[in-house]
Amino acid sequence: MKKNLLIAAIALMAVAFVSCQKDGVYNPKHKIAKVYNEWTTTTVTTDESGSRTVTDVQNPYVAQEWTWGDKTLSSVLNKASDGKVLETISYTYDDKNRISGSSCGSEKAEYVYNDDKKLQSIKITDGPDYTMTIEITYDGKVPASVKTVSSYSFKNLSTFAKSVIPSYISEAIEAEQMHSKATVSSTYNSTIEWDGKNISQVVTTGENGYKYTTNYEYDGKANPFKGMYTNMDEDYDVAYSKNNVIKKTVSRVDGNETRTIVTEYAYEYDGKMPSKITYTDEDEETILGVNYKRTYVHVTTYEYTK
Repeated sequence: MKKNLLIAAIALMAVAFVSCQKDGVYNPKHKIAKVYNEWTTTTVTTDESGSRTVTDVQNPYVAQEWTWGDKTLSSVLNKASDGKVLETISYTYDDKNRISGSSCGSEKAEYVYNDDKKLQSIKITDGPDYTMTIEITYDGKVPASVKTVSSYSFKNLSTFAKSVIPSYISEAIEAEQMHSKATVSSTYNSTIEWDGKNISQVVTTGENGYKYTTNYEYDGKANPFKGMYTNMDEDYDVAYSKNNVIKKTVSRVDGNETRTIVTEYAYEYDGKMPSKITYTDEDEETILGVNYKRTYVHVTTYEYTK
């Protein structure tokens, strides 16, 4: 599943949740032109018969191509490792250069702002069979909670939806989807805790005993992606905080299943913008008495416009 998610590696620009940046506006001095992905996954499976090891390697490839207007991102083209075009996500804006909508084929997202000019909600639709609404509640100028209501009649959460919603929400929905192929209507509630100008913890609760806790640790450097409401991939929530995440710890409880993922991040810079980010996961999961341990190294390289 992780490999399929990273093929997309969506980088939706847009919504600033932090007070010093206008919500819905992302106009960086250095604009991304291409994003390259590569990874290695080593999985050790242990059950009563013993242990087995499988290694999967993906060499570097162009995962995204970004097209910009004068001040706004026009579209992101997502590609598979064999060069095949997966989809194109396009963006529209209001007269204040705030993102007002995004689309991919029949899927659409609508962004609504409140009287304080903060992002209030996002609604994702795909015809009559798919809706998802995200409602954000603030404590002063920062988000304190997120409520997500989803209804859909197909199993897989789409790449487009994962480009719009934070990873802690997409993980919750995907866990629910693993248990049902029928129409699913679910509500997820996320509470956000802050340590100064950085998010320290997000706790997402769902139905059927689901709980997903994410803790963050940071360096002291300025986060160049602040203001980009993004799910660049499922490991990296970058929009909200002032500094760069150096460690992310996820604990998931879903019925009788447990999972812990620890991700560490290493950065290389070209000036103030990252030229490369290396993610290293240590992931352990137990399902029906079978233990899975995965060591996962993912490298994202950025190429900027001249």
